[in-house]
Amino acid sequence: MLELVIVFSILFGFLCFKNFDAGIYFAFLLLPSYRVQFDILGFPMNLLSIIIWIIVFVFFIKNIKNISNLFRNFKQNITTNSFFKNFRWPISVILIMSYLAIFYSSSQIKALGIFKSYFLECLFLFIVLAFTIKTKQQFKNIIYSLGILSILIFILGLYQKLTGDFAFNTTDAIEKGRITTFFGYPNANGLILVPVFFLNLLNLFEDKKLHLKIFNVLVFVLIFLTIFWSKSESAIIAIISGLIIFASLKFFNNKKYFIFVVSLVLLISFVFPFLVRAPSKIDEPNTEIYSIKEKLLLQDLSGQIRRQMYKETIDFIKDNPVRGAGLVGYQEKIVNYHKFNYIEIFLYPHNIFLNFWIALGIFGLIGFFWLIIEFMRVCIKSYFNNSKEQIFILLTMLAVVIQGTVEVPYFKNDLSIVWWFIVLGCLLFRVEK
Repeated sequence: MLELVIVFSILFGFLCFKNFDAGIYFAFLLLPSYRVQFDILGFPMNLLSIIIWIIVFVFFIKNIKNISNLFRNFKQNITTNSFFKNFRWPISVILIMSYLAIFYSSSQIKALGIFKSYFLECLFLFIVLAFTIKTKQQFKNIIYSLGILSILIFILGLYQKLTGDFAFNTTDAIEKGRITTFFGYPNANGLILVPVFFLNLLNLFEDKKLHLKIFNVLVFVLIFLTIFWSKSESAIIAIISGLIIFASLKFFNNKKYFIFVVSLVLLISFVFPFLVRAPSKIDEPNTEIYSIKEKLLLQDLSGQIRRQMYKETIDFIKDNPVRGAGLVGYQEKIVNYHKFNYIEIFLYPHNIFLNFWIALGIFGLIGFFWLIIEFMRVCIKSYFNNSKEQIFILLTMLAVVIQGTVEVPYFKNDLSIVWWFIVLGCLLFRVEK
C-alpha cells in the first residue's frame, strides 16, 4: 500500500509542477480518496491529505522566487479590506476554536487527526485556491471536476445496484437495497452530491456550447438517480427545497425577500432541534413501514433516533455550554445522557449548528454563525450589484444548511473541502459598491 502511495505522490507532484491548475482539478475529482487510509510512522493518514499537502508544497515551491511578495500580499489580504475582507475574523475564530477543541477531547491524538483533516488542511487548500483561482472559468472547471466525480459515483452505484458487489459499506445497507458507492454509508452520497447539484446550476446557466449543456444535464440526472438509490431522504428534500427557493428568488428578485428567505432557513435549521420532542420509545429496526407523512414529521425510525439524539445533545450542552465535547469527545461524553442502549451513539449530532457547538464549543458556534451570516450578506449584496453567479453560490449554501438540519454536512474530509470551495465562490464573485 505505502509503495503505491509513494508512486502516486510522485506522479501527482509531477502533474502539479507541470500544470498546477490541472492538479487542483484532479484533487476535486479524487475527493473520495480519503477512504484510502494508512499510517506514516504510526500517525494515521489518508490519500486525500497527501494530495492536499502536495498541492500546498508545490504552490510554495512554484512561488519561491516571489515568496516575500507572497507573504506581503497574504498579510495585506488578511489585514486589509481586500480579498478576505470581513471573512478573516470568523475564519480565525473557527480555526482557533478547532485547535483548542483538541485539548477538550477524550483522545487528543484522534482529535489532532480531525483538526488536521477538517480544518487545517481545508484552510490551507482554501488559501491556495484563493491565490490561484482568479477567473470564473477556473472556478467552473472545478465544478466540471465535481461533475465528473458525480458520474463516477453513479457508475459505481449502478454496478452495486445491479450486482450487490464491490461495496465499501460499513453497514448492511446493500442488503436493504441502498448503495454506498465509494463511501462507508449511503447518506454520504447525498451529502457530497447536494452541493455539486446546485453548483452545477451555475455551469448550466453560464455554458453556451451544446455539449457542455448536455454534460450538465447528465450530471443532474445521474446525481438524482444516485441519491434515489442511496435512499438519502434528507438530500432529496434539500434538492426539492433548493429548487423551490431558487424559483421563488428568481420570481420575486427582491433584496428584502432574499434576506427573509435566508433568515428563515437559518432560523429553522438552528431552532429545529430545540422544538422537536423526544420520542417516548424508538421502534426496533426493520419492524415498521412508514408513510411519507411519518418520514416528514420524523416519526419513522430515523426521525425517532434524531429526535432522541437532539434531546440528549441539548441536555449535554446545558451542562457544558462553553467547551462542548471536543472534536472527538461526543460519543464518550454523551453516554450518561443516552437513553436507548440498543441505539448507537453517532460521531456527531445530526444538525449542522449542534455539530459545531458540540465539537468547537460556544465560541466555535459563534464563529460559524458569523461566517455564515457574512457569507449570506456578501452573496445577496453582490447579486444585486450584478454578480449573477452569487445566486447559485447562495443557493448551494442554503441547500447545505437545509440538509444540515438533520445531517452532518461538514465533518468529513470531502465535505469540508467542498464547503470551503463554496465560501471561495462567494469571495471570488463578490461585488460590493
